[in-house]
Amino acid sequence: MAVIRTLSVVDYVLLVLLLLSSAAIGILFGFFKSKKNSAKEFLLANGSMGLFPTALSIMVSFLSAITLLGTPSEIYMHGTMYGYQTISWIIASIVAALVFMPKFREMGFTSVYELIYMAIVLYGPALALSQTTGLNIWIAVVSIGSICTFYSSVGGMKAVIWTDVLQSVVILVGLLAVVIQGLITLGGFKRVWFIASQGGRIEFDNISFDPRTRHTIWSVLIGGSMNTLATYGFNQAQIQRYMSIRSTSAAKNALFINAVGSGLLIALSSFIGVIIYAYYADCDPYTDKKIKDIDQILPYFVMDVLGDKKGLPGIFLACIFSGSLSTISSGLNSLAAVIVEDVYKRLLGRHMTDQRQGFISKIISVILGIVIMLLTYVVSYFDSILNATLSIFGVLEGPIMGIFVLGFFFPRVNRRGGLIGFAISLAFLLWIFLGAQITKKQMKNVSLSLSIDNCSDAINNTLTNWTTTIFTSLKRDPLIDLYSVSYMWYTPIAVGTVIIVGNIVSYLTHPLSPHEIDPKLIISVRNVCCCCLPKQWCQWLQFGIDYEAYHKEQNENSDTHRNDHVNSSHEILQSNKIVPAPIIIDGVANDKQFAN
Repeated sequence: MAVIRTLSVVDYVLLVLLLLSSAAIGILFGFFKSKKNSAKEFLLANGSMGLFPTALSIMVSFLSAITLLGTPSEIYMHGTMYGYQTISWIIASIVAALVFMPKFREMGFTSVYELIYMAIVLYGPALALSQTTGLNIWIAVVSIGSICTFYSSVGGMKAVIWTDVLQSVVILVGLLAVVIQGLITLGGFKRVWFIASQGGRIEFDNISFDPRTRHTIWSVLIGGSMNTLATYGFNQAQIQRYMSIRSTSAAKNALFINAVGSGLLIALSSFIGVIIYAYYADCDPYTDKKIKDIDQILPYFVMDVLGDKKGLPGIFLACIFSGSLSTISSGLNSLAAVIVEDVYKRLLGRHMTDQRQGFISKIISVILGIVIMLLTYVVSYFDSILNATLSIFGVLEGPIMGIFVLGFFFPRVNRRGGLIGFAISLAFLLWIFLGAQITKKQMKNVSLSLSIDNCSDAINNTLTNWTTTIFTSLKRDPLIDLYSVSYMWYTPIAVGTVIIVGNIVSYLTHPLSPHEIDPKLIISVRNVCCCCLPKQWCQWLQFGIDYEAYHKEQNENSDTHRNDHVNSSHEILQSNKIVPAPIIIDGVANDKQFAN
């Protein structure tokens, strides 16, 4: 096995160029291309962003260093069942585009769990840099966090989206570099696939219905799709991107482009895991104590295989950095929006000009950046960054998704039912999650076997191999079985709990009558899936709401708005007056849309 190399001067230059380019974009949009220091421009780019920049930004916002580092290690340890996430991301993108995004053009929501999530994202590239260069991990955390905080705070949403474009290109180039060089080193696709098959890593047919099984077709396609849908449909960072683009139809197309792009990146990351296993099939560096954490396997492989090729390790690390920067900058901007709109203005009752709101948003972004860097210390104690992230998403984002699904599709549910359903769902998921952490050592180890037979300095092979095989003795405790439920099922469990409890409580405490329901806050199940259902079912699923009358009224209002806009435009042209242009959403003039 080759001696692990360190980064060359060329690699450091590439890393510095990425960071400086990101900062330069922030300066460009913060000082030169910014027309005014307003909240609308800082948080929503004035609703003027184009299709492809927004699509790429949506794609990389949550395809972070967690995905780039965690996916290969997951495949390396547990096999290719996780690769079905490629399909899950595509399904979630399409459902978000067709069902939820049109409604969320008018809404936004977030929660404090995003701070922890962004801390995990920041820790990922710092871990990679520490493993491959020997640089102190906390120096890496501060340097990455500072650059990201700077350009997102100075340049606002436009800077965030355009840096995402740059970073999406870097991510794709980095992944392709690892795949191509890995295949060349190992002798081609067939040999890689054969070695991985011999090692039990190639598996696509696990159809077990046992919810404790880590990855099955059902858990990844159903649980994975719902977990990703919670991100694309109900996350503030994504909602702001939908609001930053010119129209709803453009936002749909952006999500369709994202479906293809994110699926490609997940597939590449999964295949890299197969390549890494084929390379280390008989000399696992994790078992051999060459790396301290399994999430370091990818950067270790890169320096082992690409270390003698100046520039390629730098491209890879720039890829990891890009994944982190894109997610953190998105989170900073979205959390700033929520704190200003929902906390400062609504809860505290403070009123301010649009320009002052923009200034306050920038200050909050800086403060949040510092908080995230401090939270990274807590994240450093997590075992697997991918498992930790998806678990946190399921526990905290699942009940939030459940609330929205309950409100959108079950119109007779009342406020009390929603609140109690959310509380019970959150408590139940926290119980499972914390129980899983406490009883982790009592659970079955489901990692596939690893070998160090051909490691030149390997010692105590028998003991090491025994510790990495599947344990057969598992105490059959009912609580252990509950805690052993796969993290992929966390979001479906959370959403299902909210729906069931919310409906029961609502119907026991006076459900809403049809005249109390506002149709504009409801997604008609009839319009979504009733083409496949009997007519009587479709009528029952309307819950007594006259959607046809509502849509007729909306169309009439839309025509009125268009005529008013045309008439006012003629008057302006005739009088040669200059006035601020209204924001056009789906052809409707609405200059108050984003303020709400």
